[in-house]
Amino acid sequence: MLVLIPVGQMLGSANAPAQRMPEGASLPPALRHLAEDPRAMARALFPPFITLGGLVALSVTAVHALIAEREGRTLELLVALPVRVGQILFAKVLALLALAVPVIFLLYAVDVVVMLRTGVGTPALALALWVLLVCALAFSTCGALLISLLAEDFRTANNLTGLLVGPTVLVGLGVAFAATGAVASSLGLAAVLAVAAAACLWRALRVVTFERLLS
Repeated sequence: MLVLIPVGQMLGSANAPAQRMPEGASLPPALRHLAEDPRAMARALFPPFITLGGLVALSVTAVHALIAEREGRTLELLVALPVRVGQILFAKVLALLALAVPVIFLLYAVDVVVMLRTGVGTPALALALWVLLVCALAFSTCGALLISLLAEDFRTANNLTGLLVGPTVLVGLGVAFAATGAVASSLGLAAVLAVAAAACLWRALRVVTFERLLS
C-alpha cells in the first residue's frame, strides 16, 4: 500500500499521454479531469493509499500485542509491580511505534523520491502526505488502544478493527475525489483523522483500568 501501488501508478502515469473522454460522457468536471489526466488520477489516489498503509501498519499489530498478552495472562504479572496502567499502555505503544515508524517512513521516503523525480507530485504534496501519514498512524494507534480495551478476545478485536479501517478508507476515497486537489484532500483527511484519534484517545483514557486491561 505504501510503495508498490503508489510507485506503480507514478511510473505508469509519468509518460502516459492525456486522454479525451468521449462526447456525451456524463461525469462531473473533477472526475472528468481525473479520467483524462493520468498524473492527476495518480495524485488523487495518494491520500487513500497512504491512509490505508498507516492504518493497517499499526492497528493489527497493536491489537494483537495487547490481546495476546491478555489471553496469555502475562499482563497479570505486571499488577504486582509498582506501575500504573497508563505506564503499561504507554510502554507498549512506544515499543510498537519504535518498531514500525522507521520502516513506515522509509517506505514513504521511497514514494517521495519517485514522486519528485517523475514530476507527478510537488514538495507541497509530499509535505501534505507526510502530515496525513502522521495523523493516520495516530488514529491507528489510538483506535487500536480503544479496541484492545473494549474487545473481550482476539476475534472480536479483529472484527472491530475491520469496522474501524473500512469506513475510514471510504471516507478517504470520498475526500480524495471531492476535493479540488491532492494537497487539499490530504490535509482535509488528515484533519478528520486527527479528530478521530483524539476522540479514541479520550474514550480510551475514560475506560482504562487494570480490571479492564486484564478482563
